[in-house]
Amino acid sequence: MTRLTSMVFVVLAVVFGCCDPLQADYDQVEIDGRIWTTNTTFEPLGSPDAVHGGKLRTSIPIFLPTLRNDGPNSNLTTITDIYALTHDRLLVIHPETLEWIPSLASHWIIEKNEDHQVFWFRIDERARFSDGTKVTADDILASFEHIMDPDIKDPASTKLFNDMYETPVVHDERTISVKTKKVNWRLMMYFSASLVIYPAEQIRIPGDVYLDEFNWKMIPGAGPYVLRDDSIQQEISVTLYRNEGWWGWGTRGARGLFNFDEIQLVVVRDRELAFEKFKAGELDYYKVLRAQRWAEETGFEAVRNGWIRKQKIYNEQPQSFSGYMMNMRQWPFDDKNVRLAFCYGVDRKTLFDKLFFNQYEYIDSYYPGGRWGNPDNRKIRYNPRRAERFLDRAGYTQRNEDGIRVHEKTGKPLQFTIEYGFPSSTRIHQVIAEGLLKIGIRMKLKRIDYNTLMKKISERQFTVHMQSWRGILFPNPITSWHGDLANEPYNNNLSGVSIDEVDQLMEQYDRTFDIDEQTAFMQKIDGLIFKEHPVALTWYGPFERIVSWNHFGQPQKVLSRTGDDHSLWRYWWTTPEMQQRLAKAKEDGTDLPVGPDVIDPWGVKARMEAGGEVKE
Repeated sequence: MTRLTSMVFVVLAVVFGCCDPLQADYDQVEIDGRIWTTNTTFEPLGSPDAVHGGKLRTSIPIFLPTLRNDGPNSNLTTITDIYALTHDRLLVIHPETLEWIPSLASHWIIEKNEDHQVFWFRIDERARFSDGTKVTADDILASFEHIMDPDIKDPASTKLFNDMYETPVVHDERTISVKTKKVNWRLMMYFSASLVIYPAEQIRIPGDVYLDEFNWKMIPGAGPYVLRDDSIQQEISVTLYRNEGWWGWGTRGARGLFNFDEIQLVVVRDRELAFEKFKAGELDYYKVLRAQRWAEETGFEAVRNGWIRKQKIYNEQPQSFSGYMMNMRQWPFDDKNVRLAFCYGVDRKTLFDKLFFNQYEYIDSYYPGGRWGNPDNRKIRYNPRRAERFLDRAGYTQRNEDGIRVHEKTGKPLQFTIEYGFPSSTRIHQVIAEGLLKIGIRMKLKRIDYNTLMKKISERQFTVHMQSWRGILFPNPITSWHGDLANEPYNNNLSGVSIDEVDQLMEQYDRTFDIDEQTAFMQKIDGLIFKEHPVALTWYGPFERIVSWNHFGQPQKVLSRTGDDHSLWRYWWTTPEMQQRLAKAKEDGTDLPVGPDVIDPWGVKARMEAGGEVKE
């Protein structure tokens, strides 16, 4: 095992506190004079009791703006989740043991020199796309060339692959290698577990042609699910169908997974309506985002009788930040004093006390809940007096007849509009707006179409925007904070952060294979960004709260160790007998067993409570 592989797994082990991953039972195989690595003894991910069949219905908040996984309007978790089921990658990371698992690549090699790395992959001879064509090394090359094309308008991904890799070399139909331009401890993971693989025959087209031709047509993948001609009902739903001809059935990596014949994603734009549809049996499960709903609105008859399971599952999914993203490119947030005033004016305590039942944690870092966040970041809490001092420094020293601060030189009132897409957010924004008004900032609320909102955010046509991000296993600050992205559209650097020292620290972070040095660099990066206050940070919770109709089989741990509620799409199953049992219980008015309502398979809740970090 090379130092690179060892270091990747050591980092995983440190982050998640797992057993020593160096004990993974990898196989070493000689093929054509080279020693290749594979893994044939990993623990299967799914339950041995799982069976396939049936349908899963869940809701999505908007109809998809595109079927592409890259380019404009593609940066949505729903699209990511769909592609995780329709398009296999070269390798997979086991969420429990954190080993590499074969996928499209059956074998791999990792070579490391002083100034670069070389990764080799051998394509599984069984691998096929959903249209039946064989997956070859040329398909990997074409997929790389695609993501490198600036005309697909996905600058963060293009920058990452352009900065990090040479053009891959095809050695034969099943063998490809790629040399990195620099040493970076995450580059094996990005190439093998992140690069989406397409058939070369279809993806080897100019980027502008791709954006036009495939906005509403998906290029075939090699995953266990497919989109068919009847999958798309405009503005109504998207349905994934189990690919009975998938090449991976029977492999160890598929055992007990991908059980539903259909996964239907129903568009329900209002979460209140989605909850009602769930209770009416039109949806099979509902993720409860509101603490108030969990505490006060999930004790109805179907829950009491066990017809509906109520489960709060703690796990180790990577945490990211959420908050009010301030556009630093324009007035008024081009002034740091105004940003600081806004941060001190965001009244999280009232939300925690009155709406959230104190179930959440304050976010004081862009990397909360783990080792990467800077422990020295100032703990910013609602403080009107301090906020007003920063407004004075910014020149907003007077108030008009409406109580709004006005600039002493320009006379311009400090008022702006926040646009948002979901009515369920109104109650939160109202509390925040009331707190801001006390210090003389008027934040007007305006709800607009979500697709329109996303387009405006991508093109930086906003003043302030509430955003939650999905965490990733290992921080990659470049795609969120690099200065090269600050004034470019269609990337994650929404606020426009550009700090030279941060850019330099990112390079150092990428190059070190020492976990303590990586931690130190990330904490410095976090601290420097935090001091610029591009975001008024909000809250997080290391759990998923799910209510589901009691006709599903579940693995013992319910969800994956590092996944959110969408991991149940691949882990759960149903049978006609389970559905009949529920129907009969409802008809007879009898109870069904449900099991515990708080599930802590990995000891997350216990560890946090022991450390005094949970406020429940």
